[in-house]
Amino acid sequence: MPSGVLWVASRIKQAGLTPEKFCAWYENIHIREVTALSGIPRAARYESVKPSPTPGALSDDALWLTVYEMPDINFRETKEFRSLDGQSEPEKELLETVFKQAGFDTRFYECYFGRRIPDTTTSSGSGSLIIPAALTPAAGTDAGFDAWYREEHLSLIGTCPGYRRTRCFKVINATVLDEFERIEPQVSTWLVIREFDGEKLPMVDLEKADETEWGRKIIAGLQMAEGRVHLAEN
Repeated sequence: MPSGVLWVASRIKQAGLTPEKFCAWYENIHIREVTALSGIPRAARYESVKPSPTPGALSDDALWLTVYEMPDINFRETKEFRSLDGQSEPEKELLETVFKQAGFDTRFYECYFGRRIPDTTTSSGSGSLIIPAALTPAAGTDAGFDAWYREEHLSLIGTCPGYRRTRCFKVINATVLDEFERIEPQVSTWLVIREFDGEKLPMVDLEKADETEWGRKIIAGLQMAEGRVHLAEN
């Protein structure tokens, strides 16, 4: 029974849908419907900490991210899950007022490893700040990427203030629901989520963790790297 996460990045696509209306629906209705399903016990929703776009302007960047925990990633194939609004077509009013005015980048990831540093931590759950990084090492270099992350990088970021845990996932399915038109994009193979507590991220320390000789070599050899957006729990 492989565990994993449902990763949903969302953004507003049309000016007729305000952030207030979108978030009220997502947080007060949609998340509760998803976590009421038998195979998704909890979720954490985050908002980008970068400056918000000018009021009334639209942005191509996803401003919100929701990470749904799935003890069995195969739950996505059940009739119960597929009946959810967004997986199936919702009623006309919801379709027109929300789904056709928003974009949803939806990915299913299987857990590859999870680690807390130090191992004696008693913290549980999700951090209030996260940095998700989606990466694809060059062909034939997966083993080197894995070795660098486990043997060096995890130990270095484990010393950063507020560090809670790192989880690594491998993508098994990805689609984009854009104004309720579904496409299959090319996405990165791996997703790494680094979680922190506190009010701000220790950016100086994090940058140092990437700037080792081994780290520079691995990062330079990445075939694909999607933007690392800093997010705070909503």
